[in-house]
Amino acid sequence: MPADAGLIDLHAHTTASDGVLAPAELVSLALERGLSVLAVTDHDSTDGVRPAIEAAGGTGLSIVPGVELNTDVPRGEVHVLGYFVRPDLAPFQARLAELRRGRFERGRRMVDRLVEAGAPVSWPRVQEIAGDGAIGRPHVAQALIEAGHVATIQEAFERYIGQGRPAYVERVRFGPEDAVRSVLAAGGAPVLAHPVLSAPAMAGEREPMAAALAALEPRLDALQAAGLRGLEVYYGGYAEALIEALERVADRRGLIRTGGSDFHGGARVKAELGGVPIPTAVAEAVVDQLRSAAGR
Repeated sequence: MPADAGLIDLHAHTTASDGVLAPAELVSLALERGLSVLAVTDHDSTDGVRPAIEAAGGTGLSIVPGVELNTDVPRGEVHVLGYFVRPDLAPFQARLAELRRGRFERGRRMVDRLVEAGAPVSWPRVQEIAGDGAIGRPHVAQALIEAGHVATIQEAFERYIGQGRPAYVERVRFGPEDAVRSVLAAGGAPVLAHPVLSAPAMAGEREPMAAALAALEPRLDALQAAGLRGLEVYYGGYAEALIEALERVADRRGLIRTGGSDFHGGARVKAELGGVPIPTAVAEAVVDQLRSAAGR
């Protein structure tokens, strides 16, 4: 599906998880920005896909059905995007429901720990903030802001709910390879999201970038053995040097290059919707590549 550089976005969230905009609102914004392709990739949920497809009907905007599965690893998190998944598959929805239940229990336990840490928030308020979406740490962070314990979401993570902080709670045991296999079982194409998240490495600082890329290699070995098909090369905040290095990694390993803004809206804007430039040659080919990798 041909697209001009910058006019596709393969990573965006709605209120079905922790985004600020409802699916129809996200579609409206995508149309305002002139996008031709938008992937709806909510955390552990495909509930935003059908409303987005319906909202985009007759507009010329193509919606790619997607999901983002969150997993924990010993020193951080790994997220796996799934493209062209089949939301109608009952086993896949059962897995997503299990993950969302884990998020619910995780959020409740974080609230308990915040009480112990001297920064109490209201569990009903966290649920209100999440609305119909899957409860996530950003919802707890917003409750912390409203309660006056922190000034920003970043401060909430750094002081209370980030990994290693007093109120951090691990997720249900679900590893990156499990996420890859779940996407494949749902008829989708699995892609490693934002493979580098260290700020110095993202900025292109030579030694941190080299270390991050070296650490990425064994992870990719394991994920490709499980069936990984692509790598998110183009991402908000990535320096040109890092993008070029990730392009080489993807090409050497035969992985599809993808990219997107990881748009949530509100205070969590790393890049505006459609704001991550994707080279024309990649933009022209990537949707068909992902569809083919998903066996469609």
